[in-house]
Amino acid sequence: MNRKALLLIVMLILPALACKALAPILNPTQETHVEDPSDTMLPDTSFPDRDALPNSSGIDGVQTFPDKSYYHNHIEVVEVPNSDIPPAFGAHYSAWQNCGIYDQPVELGNALHSLEHGAVWLTYSSSLPAEDVEYLRSLVRGNDFVLMSPYSNQVKPVILTAWTIQLVIDSLPDDRIEKFIAYYANGPQNPEPGAPCDGAIGFPIE
Repeated sequence: MNRKALLLIVMLILPALACKALAPILNPTQETHVEDPSDTMLPDTSFPDRDALPNSSGIDGVQTFPDKSYYHNHIEVVEVPNSDIPPAFGAHYSAWQNCGIYDQPVELGNALHSLEHGAVWLTYSSSLPAEDVEYLRSLVRGNDFVLMSPYSNQVKPVILTAWTIQLVIDSLPDDRIEKFIAYYANGPQNPEPGAPCDGAIGFPIE
């Protein structure tokens, strides 16, 4: 091979390598922190359908829901239901929300994925007094599998949600909050034991 042909090959290869190296920088949705998306709404056979779990926590008021395989699909658009209560399951984005404390609402599609990883999502009314918000933060602070944020349109002071599990809190203080977190944070409802709740989307304030 003569020098001119070799130089031509090098000139063709170098730009391609440079683009590949820059891709993670130019693309903020790089796939290092997401799971493979599904192109369809076909059931994910790795998650078989199961009946609602019994309320084995001993906590009064806990509701449980059946777990369907299609809840585990990854989709591009997640519609927020017109409800003042967050859903406890559902198809979701391929990236999860980093667990921690947020002072602004988070994307539902990311939060649902966190639930699938075993997180407890503590949502609170945006009208909750500051001292009550701080009280809640003191209960969740330092827990690697709790996501805390206000939820748009929520009327109840606090709602605790895990994957297919939910507890509505009507007034504060309530000792069931700590019990729910202790039992369900990375608890028996977790369909993906060992999955993380960090390294993905979001910057918690704590």
